[in-house]
Amino acid sequence: MEGILILSRISEKALLKAKFVRLMEVVEYDFHVSVEFINGDNSYWTPTPQDEVDELDCVGIIDIGDDQDDFEKLISLVHEIGHVIFNDSSALKQHRRIPLFEESLAWHLGYDYALMNGVEINLKEYADCVERALQFYIQGR
Repeated sequence: MEGILILSRISEKALLKAKFVRLMEVVEYDFHVSVEFINGDNSYWTPTPQDEVDELDCVGIIDIGDDQDDFEKLISLVHEIGHVIFNDSSALKQHRRIPLFEESLAWHLGYDYALMNGVEINLKEYADCVERALQFYIQGR
């Protein structure tokens, strides 16, 4: 069994890339999503419209901005996985949407999913990323 290493900004690039690929493969298998790279530094989750799910091989796409460094790509993937989990299993999705709640929950769900799959990120660094992202979200950036 592979040991768990706590990943951070100073982790080796090869290790970060390997963990990213492993987590990408697991989430694609578990949730039938596609993880793709896009130009820029923004990452996001786009669910497939419900009426098109039967026609397509996947239920959504996680786009990861290719201008991010390897640690940021991993963080972005973990967060977007949280959105996938929320979209897949949440009874709350049928009710009034509360964007800040969904964003916060996505950060939490994604971290737990990554951890369950052997990807542990330095919690202090992760929390800093969460705080920064939520502040941008609150400020409407």
